[in-house]
Amino acid sequence: MPATFTRRAFAIGAAAIPAAPAIARTASRVQTGLDRLIAGEGRDNRGEKIALLTHSGARDALGQRSVDAIAAVPGIKLVGLLSPEHGLDGRAAAGEAVADRHDATSGLPIHSLYGKDRRAPEALLRQVDTIMVDLQDVGLRPFTYAATMIEAIQLAQSHGLRVFVLDRPNPMGGLKVDGPMVADDLVSQVSALPTPFRHGLTMLEIAALAVTKQKLTIQTSGLAVTGWRRSMGTEVFGSDGLPFTPPSPNLRSPAAVLAYAATVLIEGTNLSEGRGTSHPFQLIGAPWCNGPALAKAMTALDLPGVRFAPASFTPKASKYAGKRCEGLRFTVVGAQDYDPLQTGLSIIAAVQRLHPKEFAFLAGKRPFFDLLIGQGWVRDALVRGEAPAAIAQRWQGDVQRFRSTATYLPSYG
Repeated sequence: MPATFTRRAFAIGAAAIPAAPAIARTASRVQTGLDRLIAGEGRDNRGEKIALLTHSGARDALGQRSVDAIAAVPGIKLVGLLSPEHGLDGRAAAGEAVADRHDATSGLPIHSLYGKDRRAPEALLRQVDTIMVDLQDVGLRPFTYAATMIEAIQLAQSHGLRVFVLDRPNPMGGLKVDGPMVADDLVSQVSALPTPFRHGLTMLEIAALAVTKQKLTIQTSGLAVTGWRRSMGTEVFGSDGLPFTPPSPNLRSPAAVLAYAATVLIEGTNLSEGRGTSHPFQLIGAPWCNGPALAKAMTALDLPGVRFAPASFTPKASKYAGKRCEGLRFTVVGAQDYDPLQTGLSIIAAVQRLHPKEFAFLAGKRPFFDLLIGQGWVRDALVRGEAPAAIAQRWQGDVQRFRSTATYLPSYG
């Protein structure tokens, strides 16, 4: 079961981040770092000539792109844009290299940090004093935005620049942490953070963690979210909260974000995780899968906060494109009780029992499942038939060690 963090406060940069007054431009009780910047905060540390690392999922309270909102802030000159996986517009497929181009709206050059060399050009770095970061993360280590931010921090360190992070809520909440740490030989773009699989941190906290772990001397600061508490999850998006904008092409709703926390592991198997359908990460199956039997087996486990039903679907892209798949659709009905890793491992274990000849983990020198979960022994344990609950017990040492050193922004509770 996921463990609850202990709380330790930290300051980023030279001083703790101050509390913010309410922003009159919106009725939302939650104010992101971007909205605080728009309101005029952070002048002492935000820099003047900015390279902005962002994407289309980062919006202000009125739904305006971060690029356009920041360009209108007095005293800031946007010199260039940096983009993560999926590109600035959030349309590129998972893992697809993104080329440099220009933003049609602002006219600014976009330099991809998920392209051929994954670096900002020297010419841009010589023109700016600060790399500003505004990215909506999903609170899970395999999601690559935090890893890209860490690469940007390293670039800033090597060029004597500052980093200023506009924080956003963690949609998985901030109280629970779960999963193993990453083995040294499995570090990759989807396993780059020095955290368990589910880390409970925001981007601002991850930035501080990276600076500490890598013993960097860079000046890193930012603006925290106000009105958000660690007990909040995807309910932060809604009529009285923040507008939801998909952080990536296949995470089209808060429900998909919750499902992804379990079924991202399916990407490391020969099951379809629903890419190429109307409900990616919420549909699981394959042409050889017995959907009713799988749904019955999963329902019998009585896993907390989640319900299962048989499903049929035909992906238009990705695995089994154009082929009818049978499997299941699951729905999170109680986010506070839902255990994503227990759910994801249980689906894999059930399919393996029902279809021992057809099911397989994707092969490779470093199997993709191992990269996603961070340890090779988890796959080995599943192949041996070890129960998911027993597997989870084996990584509790990693969880406790992380909890003992985790640091937090005190304003998040």
